[in-house]
Amino acid sequence: MSGSLPPQSPAEWYVATRRLLDAARAHWRMIALFGLLGGVAGAVTAMLQPSYYQSGAAFQAETSQPTQLTGALAGLASQIGNLPLGSQNSGQFFSDLLTTDAVLKRVAQASFPSQGAAVSLATIYGFADLPEALREYNTVRKLRTALRTDVNLRTGVVHFSIEARTPELAAALAETTLAALNAANIDLRQTRAAAERQFTSGRANAARQELDSTERALAAFYQQNRVITSSPILQMEESKLKRAVDMAQQVYVQLRLQEEQAAVQEVRNTPAISVIDPPSVPVQRSRPHRRVAAFLGLVVGLLVAGIRLLLKP
Repeated sequence: MSGSLPPQSPAEWYVATRRLLDAARAHWRMIALFGLLGGVAGAVTAMLQPSYYQSGAAFQAETSQPTQLTGALAGLASQIGNLPLGSQNSGQFFSDLLTTDAVLKRVAQASFPSQGAAVSLATIYGFADLPEALREYNTVRKLRTALRTDVNLRTGVVHFSIEARTPELAAALAETTLAALNAANIDLRQTRAAAERQFTSGRANAARQELDSTERALAAFYQQNRVITSSPILQMEESKLKRAVDMAQQVYVQLRLQEEQAAVQEVRNTPAISVIDPPSVPVQRSRPHRRVAAFLGLVVGLLVAGIRLLLKP
């Protein structure tokens, strides 16, 4: 069979298939033995591998509407760029934030239950004897490998899961990751609010000076022109100065409101996510899948037996 050319016509295919079936029928014991050995090998391999358990949570970002700008400040924002607080509250943002060092380093520095004691994650992962920088790097890298995230862009719901060697450790890791996500987001939000408060404070001071300047210009106009009803040119000049004062006043008031809102956000420490499914202790392992491994071993064994028949002269 090994020296013959591949069949070309349907008749040749039929003859080749018939010969293969006859050979399989004649050597069914060998095929069964190879399949049994493959299935046993797959099952034993899966049993020798360590068990892993998976825990996680589902949450949704709390959306906050950006500050609505009115009047002259809307035109100003279109020129300098408006940075509304809360624009980070999206599912994709939190999904990406979960895998950053800002979150994972917090988890790596926490303590977790192991053999009746609270130990560091580096100790659980076997990195306790490494230098501090390398220990943290390896711990964060392994933690990132164990983490899985998924986000529904339509609803904004984020699902994440994390694997560990024991059910209790998996649940503790999921809870700590959720707390670290909240802490990292609060720090980021407060830092961003501080930068925006500093920006709006500078703009508000400049707007105050501009308002004072336009008010002085209007006052000087009235001092120089006591009667303007009979002069269309003076009336137009008055309207122009009044518009400048109104615009400067709107800009100043809105910037002051923005500054106050940023100051509140700078000290706000409330979570920005709503937990839908909290972490729980898993009751079944996530891997290895022993039945799947045994089935794959069986298939591989049958394939090996088939190849052996094809190569047999």
